[in-house]
Amino acid sequence: MAMKGMKERLAKKIKLITIVSTLKQGLAHHRSNVDRTIHHLKEEIVVESGQNRGCVTPTLPELEDVEGKEQEHDLQEEEKEILLEFEENCPPGGEESIVFYTTGLRGVRKTFEACRRVRFLLENHKVMYKERDVSMDAEFRGEMWRLLGAKVTSPRLFIKGRYIGGADEVVALNENGKLKKLLEGISLVDSPCECCENERFLICSSCNGSSRLIAGHHDDEESSNDNKMWTRCRECNENGLVRCPLCS
Repeated sequence: MAMKGMKERLAKKIKLITIVSTLKQGLAHHRSNVDRTIHHLKEEIVVESGQNRGCVTPTLPELEDVEGKEQEHDLQEEEKEILLEFEENCPPGGEESIVFYTTGLRGVRKTFEACRRVRFLLENHKVMYKERDVSMDAEFRGEMWRLLGAKVTSPRLFIKGRYIGGADEVVALNENGKLKKLLEGISLVDSPCECCENERFLICSSCNGSSRLIAGHHDDEESSNDNKMWTRCRECNENGLVRCPLCS
């Protein structure tokens, strides 16, 4: 009887070991299947996200870079949409810049103050712009009239080849936030113009600002100005000034 009991207990242990071994094999097989499934899922995520193999989760700098590019793209699209609201009318050299027709004369106070308001807004946004003073150069006045098809008064603002308007329109755009968006992408001002200190004009070096040159004179060097032949200087405007080559 004792021998029979030992055999039964031994048989039960062998059976239990077999069951445990089978369970271990099953668990190992299941784990292998799970690992393969996870591996395939990782590969699919890599392919769908367009990232390099083995870099499933993007790092924080990568996420910030992507987010920054998306925001920049959205701003550019919004700027284009706003810009398309305005008439396409490009002054010379104004394709990717700001052209501001103004006057420095105080004769008509309303016009002078309107020009000051627009200039203040542009300077407040710290953007570079080409200021064209119609009171200092008749060609600028004619250029402005040709662009707008009428003898209008300044100020007149153009941004990236689009006519924005006069002082009232520019002030309204600044108040509703659209002016800032229109100015996106324009170079910022670091310092005054190195050439003219933001005066936009320089005294003509050919005639020293007189706008006249001596065409010829008599043999007598002591002859008066009445006896000298004068001609119009071709290097400058009617005021003896030349446009600044850097900022006009």
